Amino acid sequence: MRYVMFAAIALGCALSAVAQPTPADPEWIAIHDRAVGVLEKALSEETEWVRVHAAEGLLRHGYRDGIEAIFLPQVETAPPQHRIGVWRVLAQAQTEADSREPYVARIRNAFADVDGPDRLHAVETLAKLGDTARSDELLRVAREGEGELQAYARWVAANSGPAEDEAAFVTCLDSPEDAVRGTVGYGFRFFKAIRPASLERLAQAVRDEPDEGPRRIYLVSALYVHAQGDTKAEAREALLKYLENGIKEERYEACAGLGRNGDPGDVPLLIAHLDDPETDVRISAADALLAIERANGKTH
Repeated sequence: MRYVMFAAIALGCALSAVAQPTPADPEWIAIHDRAVGVLEKALSEETEWVRVHAAEGLLRHGYRDGIEAIFLPQVETAPPQHRIGVWRVLAQAQTEADSREPYVARIRNAFADVDGPDRLHAVETLAKLGDTARSDELLRVAREGEGELQAYARWVAANSGPAEDEAAFVTCLDSPEDAVRGTVGYGFRFFKAIRPASLERLAQAVRDEPDEGPRRIYLVSALYVHAQGDTKAEAREALLKYLENGIKEERYEACAGLGRNGDPGDVPLLIAHLDDPETDVRISAADALLAIERANGKTH
């Protein structure tokens, strides 16, 4: 019954008129359980990358039961590209660095194979995992590579923290390729913080990007995560438009951006997307709700 009540609030009321649940409210129990249920259902019923996303959402919030049993049989048998997702999940499922390293090493090796079928997937995953290994091949691609492959290599290099590596990643915003510019926004959404010069350049990139640009959502999401004041408010307004009217990828990213911000005021909007027609969007909304719960000091 409480699930129905929250869905009705989210769908039928203006955000400003809703009494927002807070982490101390008993309603958070229902929100929490429903979000976890969305992720568990996707884990059990979906396949390949959608299942990977569900598993990652569960792992981020401390739910490990059954995940290794699903993915371990695929370590050697998963086809190219999807095998990267399998290794990525298993790396995150480990609680000890020594157990995690063999899976990360597989991903590094897939990237190092210059003729391999899933180099781009591998370097993207290394970036998301926060990998800081600076192999000769990674640094070569960061300097001399092209397109998304170079952008992701620069993201991995920036994971180490040097200002010059973050600055090199930011220069990818000058690329004529939509996907390369979008990679910078996508990457910065994962960063805990970015330098003032990077934030200024990101804000300019959002202003420069056409409203109909296919990767603009990632720039907007990152700006919302890192900006303050009026800039943040403007980014949030744009993000909510994507959440309401965007395609699947845009709704997914909008939920992720809201989750990174940790604002309980976004809860009704995210609850509404637990019923999104796309499983991946439901996963992102559930993950965001659990992130907001944790950010505000309520855990189960």
